[in-house]
Amino acid sequence: MKVISVALAIALIASPALAQQPYQPIRESAERAALVAAAEQDSSHGPRPAFWAGLALGIAGATTMVLGTTAYRVEDKSTGNAPPSAYQNCVAQQADPVYATNRCDGLKGKNVKLLASGAALGAVGAVLMMAGAHTSAEIRPGVIRFVHRIRF
Repeated sequence: MKVISVALAIALIASPALAQQPYQPIRESAERAALVAAAEQDSSHGPRPAFWAGLALGIAGATTMVLGTTAYRVEDKSTGNAPPSAYQNCVAQQADPVYATNRCDGLKGKNVKLLASGAALGAVGAVLMMAGAHTSAEIRPGVIRFVHRIRF
């Protein structure tokens, strides 16, 4: 029984050594990947198209956020610490000659849908810009670090 156990142990230990191929496929595939990456870097002379698309999306997102908080404010909400119906009450008071000159536009609330969609567009734009410029962001408690990689 001991002879069979020892023979089985030797067979199991020797089988991976005998199964190895004479060449090293991992090293060869790593070399091929390095050559492909070097060829891609040589062919790109500047930022990738993702950078410019990200820049356009970032500008569009920022513009949308500004418009949502300025020009396209909504009448069904009030801004700041004002009560929810402050804008409607101000407009209703304009019928009285004493309050006819009320300026109620400052009481309109921000357009939350435009603000949120602008923030999302800006975030997607920032991610695309980082992807197009070989830049990454690392977020840790209390720290946001941007890393730009230069390969040569």
